[in-house]
Amino acid sequence: MAESESVKERAYNYERQYHGCSQCPLLALQEYLGLEDELTFKAASSLCGGLAFSGNTCGALSAGVMVLGMKYGRANIEEGLAGLVKGMLPAHRLVKWFEGEFGTTVCRELSGLQMDEEILKAMAAAPEAMEAALPAELIEKCSQIVGKTAEKVAELISEEG
Repeated sequence: MAESESVKERAYNYERQYHGCSQCPLLALQEYLGLEDELTFKAASSLCGGLAFSGNTCGALSAGVMVLGMKYGRANIEEGLAGLVKGMLPAHRLVKWFEGEFGTTVCRELSGLQMDEEILKAMAAAPEAMEAALPAELIEKCSQIVGKTAEKVAELISEEG
């Protein structure tokens, strides 16, 4: 990642240009940490829109938790509970920060969007039309959340070492 562009800016710009609230901060943080992995990036695609556009947990938050798990999570099952806790502590801090910063972790409460299977089918059939129909305020709001969340994850990693 270019030194002149922060993780926050990179994640924000990815969201504004390409969309995908879970993949955009994930990619910016993967690049920042040198942890690029195509399979992880692909897996994060289904977390967009609050878990597959269900409106549940914000995709940016899910991605942040994933990155903290990539950095601090247990590497093998035999590490047991102690291995889990090592990765859970910074993730818990991120969730608590997110709730305090944005008032909720729920996508539909943050965005106001209500998605259903019919909307998803319409998006698949005509993605350009659906993208054009997204309100500019929503794109900006989600981009801000994505950027701030990526920045906080980078801060937590810096603090944890």
